[in-house]
Amino acid sequence: MESKNITKIIFVVIVIIAAFMVLLPLFGASWINSNPGFYEYKISTEGLSQYQGGLITDIIVPMPMRDGSLVFSEEELQNQQFGNWKSVIVVTPHGKMLAFQSIGGDLTDIDADFFKKFDPGELTVTDIRDESLYPLIRENSDESKEWNSGTENRSEYVSIIFLPEDLVPLNANATDIVVDLKLTVSEGLNHSILGDIFRVTILERIPPEIRGEIPVNAHITQYLDGNWVPLDG
Repeated sequence: MESKNITKIIFVVIVIIAAFMVLLPLFGASWINSNPGFYEYKISTEGLSQYQGGLITDIIVPMPMRDGSLVFSEEELQNQQFGNWKSVIVVTPHGKMLAFQSIGGDLTDIDADFFKKFDPGELTVTDIRDESLYPLIRENSDESKEWNSGTENRSEYVSIIFLPEDLVPLNANATDIVVDLKLTVSEGLNHSILGDIFRVTILERIPPEIRGEIPVNAHITQYLDGNWVPLDG
């Protein structure tokens, strides 16, 4: 009888050890399986080559911020060269913004990209409206802006860009200037748990008669089931 009990105990121990050996690699892989979160800010334009600027041309766009603090350090943003354009931080009536500066009247389009990683689990987005492109002028806008941009009026919030007053078309056939801003925010993968991914987009076609401080619509989407869908709420 005693030998049977010993045999049962040995059998149970073997089963437990076998289960442990099977589950341990799976748990270990799950624990190790992590990817960093990130902020990526892409700035591009179309049509600037059909315009002429002054001695110095500044195209000013919003900056990525979290709760009033810069996502990218000033060192990461300042004095980066993108073709004929250099990035600089400027102070506007709405606070600090990011300017792309070109010297001389001949202009080219802007194509810039800023990227910053965060350790797995470090980046948690509480409210993407407060953790994206600044300045935020007004929220949940379904009002027509002061000018007709050709994009849908309904947006999660309205921000600002600046085009210089002396930015003039080279000829009567010059097209509108397209400003395309994309901020992607990913919480990353932390121990096999995928965090949220958001994208804030500003896409505007700005005609020659619109210059100076220009309100622009910001649209927020979230990556769900392989698609970018409008943010709920």
